[in-house]
Amino acid sequence: MTRETDVQTNILDHQLTHDREQRRIDRLYDLKIHGSKGLSFLNAGAAVAVLAFIQALVDTPVYLAFKPYALVALVCFLLGAFLSAITFFFHYAHLFYFSSSRWNKALWGLLIGSSVLAFMGGVLVALGVWCAV
Repeated sequence: MTRETDVQTNILDHQLTHDREQRRIDRLYDLKIHGSKGLSFLNAGAAVAVLAFIQALVDTPVYLAFKPYALVALVCFLLGAFLSAITFFFHYAHLFYFSSSRWNKALWGLLIGSSVLAFMGGVLVALGVWCAV
């Protein structure tokens, strides 16, 4: 009788551990999807804002000092939006075709790269405004 109870307890412990691991995987999955969506919108919105800011400064003397910073920042924002957008492709390729940890690391690398590019673009815009004024 005790042996059956021990076996049932052991099976229940394994099931609970498996359920916890599955919930952790589901949270990471959601984080990748929602994080890449957010980064894509953030970078694309920043690119549009920089374009609007450039359009407002075109006829002013400040434009020549701000132009190089704005163009590099625009490139950073566009590359960040591209990296976060292609994360979807690699994520679904990882789910359906490839199941190695290298793909998972590559996905996180794309999201980190997109975040770094968004930060660099913001710094360049701030630096450009500071230099122009």
